[in-house]
Amino acid sequence: MLKQLQEFGLSENEAGVYLASLEIGKATADELSKHANVKRPTTYVQIESLMKKGLMSSVEKDKKTFFVPESPEYLRRLFEKNHQELKQQGKELDRMLPDLARMFETAGERPRVRFFEGKEGLITMREEFLKVKRKEIFAIFSHDALLEVFSAKELDEYSKRRLKAGIKTHAVYTLKAGRLPHVSAITKYWRFVPEEKLPIGADIVVFDDKVALMAHKGKVMGVIMENEEIAKSMRAMYQIIWKSAEEYQ
Repeated sequence: MLKQLQEFGLSENEAGVYLASLEIGKATADELSKHANVKRPTTYVQIESLMKKGLMSSVEKDKKTFFVPESPEYLRRLFEKNHQELKQQGKELDRMLPDLARMFETAGERPRVRFFEGKEGLITMREEFLKVKRKEIFAIFSHDALLEVFSAKELDEYSKRRLKAGIKTHAVYTLKAGRLPHVSAITKYWRFVPEEKLPIGADIVVFDDKVALMAHKGKVMGVIMENEEIAKSMRAMYQIIWKSAEEYQ
């Protein structure tokens, strides 16, 4: 339950000390420290924090201080308090976003090359594809590699958002199992190539004057390069691959 308690607003050490207190009941700080496997000075800090949150109290007996857990029901009050604070922070963020966006747009030239790591990094890149000004993107990708990171449901939801935004995707893709069964409506813009004929290790996406490379296997990462000439050259390369894919349709 350690992880769940952290989701309700406790730190890792707070959750550990509170669980230890629930398990052994009335105890000294030293006993809680050993049971929770938390250093003694840190335990005192966590006890003080838990007492402020109403989850622990103290009693004196034989000139010694013992600490007692309070009912877990108080966690609901803590959760509701954190929830209200998050709602307020959300309102503050909504209020600040227009000003922050203006600062972002007027901050001068942005980096020409940006790196992204992990699944969250790739999600950020995909969100940028949805902001394409020309309303079209050119992609060369491995569908099997995509499924290494994203579920079929996530891919479907993203496709629906892209279609809703009116963005046309020109794509050449590979798939071990063969041609995708559900792309008949967009066959005009999608072409299949057997994996052995196009063993790509990273997906390539060209949009506006940018080129994105995304690795879905091994270390998940990506990069976006912003250069008109590079984007133009990659579009030309895409057309060659698109043409060569005719024989597999």
